[in-house]
Amino acid sequence: MSEDGFEPEKFKVFVRYLIQVAKEKRCVPYNELENVFGLSHGQVGVFAGKLGDYCLSRDIAKLNGLIINVTDCVPSHGYDWYHKKYGIHWGEVVTECWRQFHVTSSRQKQVQDFSKRDKDVQSFLDGE
Repeated sequence: MSEDGFEPEKFKVFVRYLIQVAKEKRCVPYNELENVFGLSHGQVGVFAGKLGDYCLSRDIAKLNGLIINVTDCVPSHGYDWYHKKYGIHWGEVVTECWRQFHVTSSRQKQVQDFSKRDKDVQSFLDGE
């Protein structure tokens, strides 16, 4: 584990969890991720930032945009960086996540296995 509490193996599951959130067409509050993964609020922020970097490097929907605070039901202030740098509004991010990971009525899509993404996530973490 690094100084900021980042754990690569936990991050792989974190990515799959956020993909599931997108498939369910919902957003996920920080406190849910804190409880499910045993992370502090700050650690969820670290994981969310790393997830954003991963999504940007792989040109996939920005899954970290689905993480919201329970007070305002919007992303944390960290999301402002993405908005300023890329001009992407939060609603566009949510829509793209839901569209990219949409589950159709086909059985094959419903049971699509995203666990194979672990190798891609590990490759990202290794700097490849």
